[in-house]
Amino acid sequence: MLKHIFHYKLGFWPILFTLGLLWGLLLGPLPSRADLVDRIVAIVNDDIILFSELDKAIAVYQQMLKDSGYSDDRQRLSRDQQSQLLEKMISDKLIDQEAKRLGIAIGEEEVDRTIERIRQVNQVSNEEMLRLFKLKGMTYDEYRTQIREQLMQSRIVNREVKSKVVITDEDVKKYYQEHKSRYAGQTKYHLKQILMQVPSSMPDERERVHRQMQQLRERLNGGETFANLAKVYSQAATAEEGGDLGLFESRLLADNIRQALEGLSAGEFTEVIETEQGYQLFYVEEVVQAGGKSFEEAKEEIHEKLSAEVTERRFEEWFKVLRARAHIEILD
Repeated sequence: MLKHIFHYKLGFWPILFTLGLLWGLLLGPLPSRADLVDRIVAIVNDDIILFSELDKAIAVYQQMLKDSGYSDDRQRLSRDQQSQLLEKMISDKLIDQEAKRLGIAIGEEEVDRTIERIRQVNQVSNEEMLRLFKLKGMTYDEYRTQIREQLMQSRIVNREVKSKVVITDEDVKKYYQEHKSRYAGQTKYHLKQILMQVPSSMPDERERVHRQMQQLRERLNGGETFANLAKVYSQAATAEEGGDLGLFESRLLADNIRQALEGLSAGEFTEVIETEQGYQLFYVEEVVQAGGKSFEEAKEEIHEKLSAEVTERRFEEWFKVLRARAHIEILD
């Protein structure tokens, strides 16, 4: 199993590959789908979106939820969530159309370089990538088409939005002064987890699952190895790796998890914690005290952060105009 899945950046803009294309390839096979009678679900200017395309996007998203540790009933998308996915597909289509209107083209060599960077970042061989394509029922040419579309989207956002964003030295200094605590020393935890899900449709199961987690904690107190118990009992995607989650900054953790970890040393574990995903136990593999950053050390990071925030706002304004002049029909 691949342990690390990355958000790959194209240019400055963190465009996610269309509805999780890369993640969908690396997260395992999609749920099998019954043969579908295809139909048009949306018209976007002179283009259409088919039900089969939407259905595939839903399947990719469900797989992402599954590998994030959500229970089966949490993986089922509501009508509103399906509508949000369709809106994302419409947005992608509009940006692709605008890129073509502006004559933005992506060459074969650029596609080759991008695919090679993706392969290297995710540490997979060419043979493994081809095997993943086959598992998804996707051809290499289809994958290249998706990559080309994402490169095109990145190019147009850089040209129409990013190039017009200006962040001054004064902006950077002001942000540092107003957020000094963020650049003070930080505690980081290398964590492992055991997760047991609680189906939202079966609230009576909550007490039983909680009791089972308490029993696991007692076994840990008795000297059993956290990683071994995680491999057997955890329902998270990290189970095969003994529940290993990697390194997290304390300030980025959810409040209840951060509070449970306070005061713990390496080799210790938390009480049973209730989270959105179910009940969890966390094991502290290592505690790292990271040093703070001076203004000189932080200024490049702050500049990138401010640039991304302003670009996002400008992009929303730009896209609002693009959508307003488009002909869009969503069909039931």
